[in-house]
Amino acid sequence: MSGFDWSSKKGAASEVYTRDDFDPELQTPEILAPRGAAPTISKEEPGSWMPSTPDGSTRASEANEEKAITDLDFGWRPWKVVMGCFCLIVPSYGLLSSIGLFQTKWEQYQLHGYSKSDISWIISIFGFSGCFFAVPCGILYDRYGPRLLLQVGSTIYVASFIGLAFSTTYGQFMACFVVAGISVTAPTTVGFTVVSQWFKVREGLATGCVTVGSAIGGIFFSLVLQALFNRYEWRTGVLILAGIIMVFMTIGNLLVERNESQQTGAETGDGWDFTALMGMSKSPKFWLICVSIFAYEMVLFSQWGSIPSYAVSTNFGDKQFYLMMTYNFGAIIGRTLPPWLSDRKLGPVNTIIIMNIFTMLVVLVVWLPFGAMAVPALFVVTVLMGVGTGSFVPLGVQCVSGLCTSRTIGTWLGFVYMFSSFATLLGNPATEAILSQHGPRALVAFLAGVLVLGLACMVSLRFVLQGGKWILVQKI
Repeated sequence: MSGFDWSSKKGAASEVYTRDDFDPELQTPEILAPRGAAPTISKEEPGSWMPSTPDGSTRASEANEEKAITDLDFGWRPWKVVMGCFCLIVPSYGLLSSIGLFQTKWEQYQLHGYSKSDISWIISIFGFSGCFFAVPCGILYDRYGPRLLLQVGSTIYVASFIGLAFSTTYGQFMACFVVAGISVTAPTTVGFTVVSQWFKVREGLATGCVTVGSAIGGIFFSLVLQALFNRYEWRTGVLILAGIIMVFMTIGNLLVERNESQQTGAETGDGWDFTALMGMSKSPKFWLICVSIFAYEMVLFSQWGSIPSYAVSTNFGDKQFYLMMTYNFGAIIGRTLPPWLSDRKLGPVNTIIIMNIFTMLVVLVVWLPFGAMAVPALFVVTVLMGVGTGSFVPLGVQCVSGLCTSRTIGTWLGFVYMFSSFATLLGNPATEAILSQHGPRALVAFLAGVLVLGLACMVSLRFVLQGGKWILVQKI
């Protein structure tokens, strides 16, 4: 379901509220009461949509939920789009989740004269560019649809890796990854955004199936990079990598399409306006979700870059490849099971709070005391962190999509991830600096502090969405 399913202990039948029940200008529900009753319309900022009815009932009826499934969630076209989006995420976020192997390769060979912190900036700029430029991609998607945006972005992304194959200096590596980061925002923005226009009740599961491409891609590209770097010289290996990326991007371009009934403003230029942007910027919900995803992206990106370095610093350097594989296996669970629970029982906000607490417990109870003591303990930590941090991306996207309309989801996601781009910029160098200057325990404590920030903001968002009340048992 696109919108959050609000529940209470009292009341009779009420409607299922989805993103399409919203007025495109006010972004508030047009129908907030059962049929025959006077609707209550909130004229607040985007995302301020607490459904309320005259009898106080907000429980969704099973019949309406089944109707919502029938309308959009069934059929081959929605799942074709999911498969296409999956193919877009595998060579983008999937490659990014195994990017630490590039860093260790450069440290040993091409850039062995540079410090780890200097080399980590290349990876950080890649992640930063991939999030920061999501804003123009999101706006273009809302106005004109995904087709041309996807074609141009995919082509430049493949070309950047062809250029990387012929690079030999620090500046050339940096330039190629800047171009790759800017261009990859097109397929990732489309991949995360278009799915929400094809699903309602099963949006969380569908988004999870898309984002699991990151974990599967991480496993796949870890194996591919390991084989290419061991068997071929740099240029040949990276050219083969570019060919693999091109295959995935081509399949994604062929399978992805927009939902015409949902993206009504596409290609006419009517799907976005400045009023929507101003309303979004004034919303406390927007800023709370921004800070939460900022924290989650910092932890997530730090994991991708720091696991190999952490293994080396704790004298387990020969296990770094297997640790990355283990992390991505855990992330497969994190990107599928929590979104499924979100759809069926809990709602995205509740689920992401639970996963935040779970990840904090892993950090404080397992990783901090035992992570540096033995290889088995570090493997347990890695797979559990994969489960916890792996859930943040699909649940975060689902939370954002529930706070906006189908016509402005690209803009909302773009600005949220632009804000979080600074986490990807600072996360890897910060963790490398902490690791080298203060040791592995200080790094773990830093990650725990960032998770506390994310939890505080997400709990505050839940409180605001409940109208300043705290209702413990409520799907939201």
